[in-house]
Amino acid sequence: MPSPNTRQPRDSRRRLLRVGIFHAKRIVEERLVSGTAAVTIGTSPRATFIVPWDGVPHRWRLFEQRGGRRYLRLGARMSARIAAASGGNVANYDGDGAGADQPIPLADDARGKITVGDTTVLFQVLRPPAPQPRPRLPFSLQRRATDGIERGFVAVLAATLVLHVAVVVYLRQVEWPRRPSIEEVPDRFISHLVRTPRPATPAAPATVATARPTPAAPSTPRPHVPPAPAPATRPGGPSAGERKAIIEAQVRNIGLIPLLTARAADGTSPIADVLASGAVDRPLDEAMKDIGGIGVAGLNPLPGLTPSSGKLRVGTVDPLNLGSRVAPPTATGPAGGERSVASRVVVAPPVLESGKADLDAIVRDIRGRRKAIAACYERALKLNPALAGKLVVRFSIASAGTVVAVAVDEDTLGAADVAGCVRGLIARWRFAPPAEAPVEVSFPFVFQAGS
Repeated sequence: MPSPNTRQPRDSRRRLLRVGIFHAKRIVEERLVSGTAAVTIGTSPRATFIVPWDGVPHRWRLFEQRGGRRYLRLGARMSARIAAASGGNVANYDGDGAGADQPIPLADDARGKITVGDTTVLFQVLRPPAPQPRPRLPFSLQRRATDGIERGFVAVLAATLVLHVAVVVYLRQVEWPRRPSIEEVPDRFISHLVRTPRPATPAAPATVATARPTPAAPSTPRPHVPPAPAPATRPGGPSAGERKAIIEAQVRNIGLIPLLTARAADGTSPIADVLASGAVDRPLDEAMKDIGGIGVAGLNPLPGLTPSSGKLRVGTVDPLNLGSRVAPPTATGPAGGERSVASRVVVAPPVLESGKADLDAIVRDIRGRRKAIAACYERALKLNPALAGKLVVRFSIASAGTVVAVAVDEDTLGAADVAGCVRGLIARWRFAPPAEAPVEVSFPFVFQAGS
């Protein structure tokens, strides 16, 4: 039997494990397992080999890989006979004896059997077969990259590429004409381009017709607007007073301004004849005195309502009165608030599926955090008072005590938001570092509505 400290060959990780299950002298299952995978047996559906008889544990890790070497772990009521193919020595082991919980190292060519009641597990460590070379065709039959290229197309493509390169080289060597800057233009051209603008001469005023006289008023003579005198041009330009006079003459000749500002021989304006029949020159209070329903606003904008220090009263509006008064207000009770609920969260005994840890400490930690689990349930209970059921949550604890994986195995509650809330809470928990990680725990929670 080789010692645990025996140096293993480099290809020990690539060793294969052949396992066969026999029950009552009949083969049940045979499988070839890779060198790094752990092999479990038991009644659990997640076990590598399902053995539902002879009192086999729920899920027992029979073979495991650690440090590049495979080990055998015997449980209660298990016995094993192990032999090495090279040495031929046979060793017997009993799972109920002293030191049964210690893993048994296996050599690279070990084989043997494990007995559990009427069930026999045969195993053998095998060397994987050498990799076969990849079949290759002869060089004469292999397809080359140039076989699918048309020579004519390649020739045209090459000629086009050469032509494009030649055109680009030619265009980069040509000296194209550029627009000169203002500093490079001779002065004789600038004197022709830049000229001093002459002052604009004001246009002659248009003839404005007088308004049509009314029968009541005598006709007024046609006003005559004298043209504005042209300003005398001086070498230095018009002065400020002359520019103001030019602007005033131009304004007087725009639109109705000549008509409104014209004066008759006696000094009167023709605007009075134009507005005589329209009555638009009447004062505002005189023009609106014949209109009913309009009054002058005062300091009190709501004369019908008088402020008081007591309770307000609601009056009926006559145009909307249909024969009944407005009903007095009635008490409707307090506004509906959030309904309080009570709940019970029962923490059932958990199941330690793999690894080694203090299960009582894990139960105490979870019961101490039961209020957070109940809060997830009570939020959903406010919407559905009849909500009740069980959640079986399976999670793994790493060597540092953190939760690395959370899954819901069973959900009779039927509330996805509660399951998601519980799963999110457990993912943030932290426990004491376990003795052997990872530790896989299956924890059931029973939710009931309290009285």
